[in-house]
Amino acid sequence: MKFHASLLCLFLILVSCKNEESNQDKELNLETKKSINNTISEVEPKRSNAEGISSASDENGTKSTDGNSENNTEFSEANISGNTYIKIDESDANCNCYCLELDMNKNTELCLSEDKIYINARYAQAKDGVNMYYVSPSNKNTNEDLPWKEFDTNTPIAVLSTGENGNMVLDWKGFSIDGELAVDYAIYGKKTLEGTYKKQ
Repeated sequence: MKFHASLLCLFLILVSCKNEESNQDKELNLETKKSINNTISEVEPKRSNAEGISSASDENGTKSTDGNSENNTEFSEANISGNTYIKIDESDANCNCYCLELDMNKNTELCLSEDKIYINARYAQAKDGVNMYYVSPSNKNTNEDLPWKEFDTNTPIAVLSTGENGNMVLDWKGFSIDGELAVDYAIYGKKTLEGTYKKQ
């Protein structure tokens, strides 16, 4: 009889330990879920648009932005339009070939090859920066050998994005014909335009 009573007590102890473990697991899972929900609810209000750029006030009450750029500067028409940028490591005080006149409201002239190839381009705001599109050859252009009329005007020829210290980075893509990169003409503009620009 003592054996059966001992066995019953041992069984009850094991069952109560198992129930206690189960309750602890449930409590731990509940705490984990609460923590995850709190984290999500803290993060969600900070997202203000599809690009992941949000505004938050710092200690001084001024707005700062969170984004993908290295210097956390919001890239928008308002803070680039109307500015002139000159290519770093190029001395072009008169802006003959190594400058960008950024005006989102009008076409700008770009130098693809100094004293030879000039085009008119337009800017358009994009998700990650500003796209540049070919419009037409410029009045300064002296190269008539390129198939100007065949180049796409709705495919970006370059992309501008923010760099460090308020600089702009131009990534040259090249001309396209029927949506495909025109490989024979891709080199034009790469040497003169691609690179980092600082505000003049």
